[in-house]
Amino acid sequence: MDWVPYILLGCSATALILFGLGILATLRHTRRAPFELPDEAYLPVSLLKPLKGLEEGLEDNLRSFFEQDYPAPLEIVFAATDPADPALAVARRLAREHTGIPVRFAFSDPAFGLNPKVANLAGALRVARYELCLQSDANVRARPDYLRRVVAELVHEDAQLLSSMVAGVGERSTGALLDNLQLSAFTAPGTCFALSFGIVCVIGKSMLFYKKDLAEVGGLEAVRDLLAEDYVLGRMFQKAGKKVLLSTTTAENVNIDGPVEHFVSRHARWLKMRAVVHVPGFVADLFANPTGLALLAFLTSGLDWRFGLVLAAITVVKSLGDAFLVERTRGVPLSTKHRFLTPLRDVLMLGIWPYAAFSRSVEWRGVPLRLGWGSRLRPDDGPLPIRLMRWVLAPLRG
Repeated sequence: MDWVPYILLGCSATALILFGLGILATLRHTRRAPFELPDEAYLPVSLLKPLKGLEEGLEDNLRSFFEQDYPAPLEIVFAATDPADPALAVARRLAREHTGIPVRFAFSDPAFGLNPKVANLAGALRVARYELCLQSDANVRARPDYLRRVVAELVHEDAQLLSSMVAGVGERSTGALLDNLQLSAFTAPGTCFALSFGIVCVIGKSMLFYKKDLAEVGGLEAVRDLLAEDYVLGRMFQKAGKKVLLSTTTAENVNIDGPVEHFVSRHARWLKMRAVVHVPGFVADLFANPTGLALLAFLTSGLDWRFGLVLAAITVVKSLGDAFLVERTRGVPLSTKHRFLTPLRDVLMLGIWPYAAFSRSVEWRGVPLRLGWGSRLRPDDGPLPIRLMRWVLAPLRG
């Protein structure tokens, strides 16, 4: 087995090369100049904001959409499945402060589908006044020119669906740092790298679309029982011959004080989704972790000092690349303390991957669910031993 650490080290070196290509793809994509339109060419927009609980920085997140520098009419539609949801009080307070922006409130039917976010979004879409809609999560914060830029891009490119790169911002805790690193230094460059091969990865944190095009591909009804509804919607648009864009403008996902456990559970869920919607992508995630693979090479070598030196070198290079990507995608550098913590994300993801390979239980917005192929959801019916026992006893009960 002496060859195992060398194979792992080769995989690590390959992953580091791919990481570098991801940096180049991100630079190429983000260097594109933003599109501009005459003010009269901008279309009215309904901003759809599904709410669920008090997200971190919620008030500032929602306020950023009231403060958009946008030359055409817009409205904000807040939706919740629970009339007592505390996020609604925040939204109502902001609506009273910004009387110049029309605001609607919708109560969504939680029985619309097993995906709680889609069920909530359906309520907002139902009452939206305008044909052009921007859906964004409640933990997304937008710069003042965000709406102007993405609408200009969609109209100029004559596209039907636009998704934004996502950058994590606001970290104070270690858990929040890990979340923001994953978004800014892995997910964002990953979408840019895929774009190099003509693959547009749709991320549901912020999506701009026309209602008629969504209806033509099957509407939200087609994805109401899927967890990876954004990925599937992107595929549905493309299969229908509709143009899908990855915007050059970044949407900011706010993570401030979350614990490490939150990072682990969130990204375990995302990896489980990858495993059931795109197996090659899931496998590639393991082999896109140069620090983790170099660590495995060092451990399997019997702690050989030569492998330790290579691990140290790869860790330093990868950490510098992570810091560069974070600053590039969001414009704000990591603190000095957080720069030294960046390798922790790679080590944790190395442990999360094998768990995600076998587990199919997820909790999404407080609802326990199980994942099937294509990310199709069903109610969680217990762990494997209990399900096997139920299957064995089923004929006796019948």
